[in-house]
Amino acid sequence: MIFGPGGVGVKKNVYMIQVDYLHGRNVFLPLAVGSLIACAKADPALDAAYEFKEPIFIRENQEAVLARIESPYLVGFSNYIWNFEYNKLLARRIKERFPDCLILFGGHQVTADGAILKDEPYIDIACFSEGEEAFPLLLHALLEKTPLRDVPNIAFFENGEIVATEKRFPPSLELPSPYLTGVYDSIFVHYPHLTFNAVIETVRGCPYSCAYCDYGVVNCKVRAFSEERALSELRWVSAHGIRHVTVADANFGMFDRDERFVDEVVRLHNETGVLQNFQTSYAKNSNDRVFRITKKLNDCGMNKGTTLSFQSMDPTVLENVHRKNISVSLFSELLKRYNEAGIATYSELILGLPGETPETLVDGIDVLLDAGQHNAIYIHNCEWLPLADMGSVEYMEKHGLKTVRVPLNHPHRTVEANEVPEFSHIVIATDSMTPAQWVEMNIYSMTIQAFHHEGLLLFFALYLHEAQGMKYSAFYKALEHFAFSHPQTVIGNIFSVLRRRFEDVTAAREGLVCLDDRFGKVAWPPEEYAFLMATYEIDRFYEELRGFLAAFFDDPAVFEELFRYQKNTVKLPRPEVREFACAYDLKSWFSALLRGEPRRRSWLRGG
Repeated sequence: MIFGPGGVGVKKNVYMIQVDYLHGRNVFLPLAVGSLIACAKADPALDAAYEFKEPIFIRENQEAVLARIESPYLVGFSNYIWNFEYNKLLARRIKERFPDCLILFGGHQVTADGAILKDEPYIDIACFSEGEEAFPLLLHALLEKTPLRDVPNIAFFENGEIVATEKRFPPSLELPSPYLTGVYDSIFVHYPHLTFNAVIETVRGCPYSCAYCDYGVVNCKVRAFSEERALSELRWVSAHGIRHVTVADANFGMFDRDERFVDEVVRLHNETGVLQNFQTSYAKNSNDRVFRITKKLNDCGMNKGTTLSFQSMDPTVLENVHRKNISVSLFSELLKRYNEAGIATYSELILGLPGETPETLVDGIDVLLDAGQHNAIYIHNCEWLPLADMGSVEYMEKHGLKTVRVPLNHPHRTVEANEVPEFSHIVIATDSMTPAQWVEMNIYSMTIQAFHHEGLLLFFALYLHEAQGMKYSAFYKALEHFAFSHPQTVIGNIFSVLRRRFEDVTAAREGLVCLDDRFGKVAWPPEEYAFLMATYEIDRFYEELRGFLAAFFDDPAVFEELFRYQKNTVKLPRPEVREFACAYDLKSWFSALLRGEPRRRSWLRGG
């Protein structure tokens, strides 16, 4: 049996580790391990027997972390794709330095069969699924030397075989809060130079079972934390000067109480000015409540965009991933409603789902653009996750999934020298997509996101579509052809660099995020990197495109006005005031179009 070191009457040191990247000076408080500590400390017997040390939550140099660990009885790690390799290396080093210390691994990288114990022999116990009930019971079993088989949601070696215990969920979410019980209090004292972000759960679970997601598969039943707990945590967050709060619900806006929660967010924002940013995943099928919620946030400047997601527009793909979308007609109505209210929306697609092809991706994007989604379409690469339905051997074989292990696809993080590398598993082939087609699809994805939604050629695409009936895909495919035919230009270099990047991904030589000293120590997604490269040489970028763009116009005067308007209205990374005169009222015409108002033919009015 596993019991670990420690003497009678001596508190046993427990360290809990959930590290994350810094984003500048910003970092999230460690909710997962904080919740486990709060649950354990709520038990007087465990609080008396164990010394729960301050959570370790920053990806520091491991020597500095090891120097703070003293006589550990148990060290627990919360794992996901952004810290798994760091955790494994640190756990090995802790085990080498403290051989009797118990190593506990949990989180979304741990499967219910306990297979990680064979792969990583320094791990003593694996905890799968939810841990708020299992962790205190495990500590009791270790303290009282009772059988670990009675503890749910864990796996361990016994007589040379892995024993995986019963999988179950806490009978109630009436659990102590790490925010309200002081778990994080010392962190604010010891890290005054950091800016903290907070995650609040108001419910747990998801009624959907999308094959690519590892959330709904964990537990499809939706259970609620008490409304008073959620509101109290929100007030705590504001009182502690935290400006950014994320609600971790999978379908926020599903319940009446969600609107009351946002009412409190708005009240705290208006009265204290502390809360500035609110982020969540909205209900999959947007409803009146979601609209009211986002309007309230929008009215006080806290709305960062309302999700109107699809993941794919192809019915075969949707069937393969167990998802059902709203209709395009309803999507158009919702867009119009949000646009009229001045509320930003965004849609999401996932590149590389089984059944998707280059043709279905291009056609699907055209459908969204035709419906009026010009604010943002985020096109994510499909990532293999071990707990998702897509993570099973059966699913992968059925749909011909092939993945590559590449450096972590985690944009916008601050990149430090000599950091422990993390990895993503990207789907680069299915029975409907070859690796070469994956490259082609990523190039088009980058083109749409950088040149349309980041605004570099948005107004040209809109004009040609509305005034000349050109399909968006026809314009952007022509742009791709021009870029690859003119490699010496700024845009030609952008496309060449990113094609090589995507080809390197399929060969597992490079990751998706891009690093460039010109743009800081930040990991950029390809579309933002393309935008930065274009705006870095913006005058040359547009002048080199002049001939390509002019070829679409019979009237040189119209082209020149539109060219001037496009170039001077793109939002640059560096603040810059630009004033210019227009012979035509382009601003009103494009503004009306982007709001979804009926097409106005007489757009060439003087203005």
